[in-house]
Amino acid sequence: MKRLLLLVPLLAAAQFHRAEQDREIRYWLLDPASHQFRISHDFTVTRVGQKSVHSFVRKGSTVAPDSKMFDLDTGEPLPTHTVSGKSVNALGYYPTPTDPDSVVVEGVLPKPVAEGQSVRIRVEETYTDPVGYTVDKGELVWSRTLGRPVNFVTLPEGWMLASIDTPAVISLDPQGRVTLRFTNIRNDELAVTIHARPRP
Repeated sequence: MKRLLLLVPLLAAAQFHRAEQDREIRYWLLDPASHQFRISHDFTVTRVGQKSVHSFVRKGSTVAPDSKMFDLDTGEPLPTHTVSGKSVNALGYYPTPTDPDSVVVEGVLPKPVAEGQSVRIRVEETYTDPVGYTVDKGELVWSRTLGRPVNFVTLPEGWMLASIDTPAVISLDPQGRVTLRFTNIRNDELAVTIHARPRP
């Protein structure tokens, strides 16, 4: 029995290799009149020789120029700018090419990824999406497809949930804002639409 008990934590630890920790993404909805929301997610880079990292902006959204990327191992910010999808495709880092006309946020690594090493990156961005984030008859409406297994969406301060079309775990963050946790167990994206109204 003791051997079994010791084995359980070892198996649990083995399941959380850092290269696999690309599961979560977080959204913070800003004032709906601005059509803006903040986004943060982490990912790991393991490709030997890779000199830059990228966050791909979805069609229909505009990314703010103050996007940030950080090396989580050192805490240092990366020099960050936007490039075209064509430029990223030319690097050959990714198996699936992106739209050549798309906008991509690029962070420059301090040195290329070495053999046997990995780099953990955090991305923080602000998007404007006048189609997917709107106000309709006084209600906030946010529609988006979610691709990560775990997705957190936090409503603006002073707003309460009216309805959602996808199951979610609902809680309050430390500031009292409503936060929804969506779990996607499918092999494709999860379409979500959130309706919220101002608190009375």
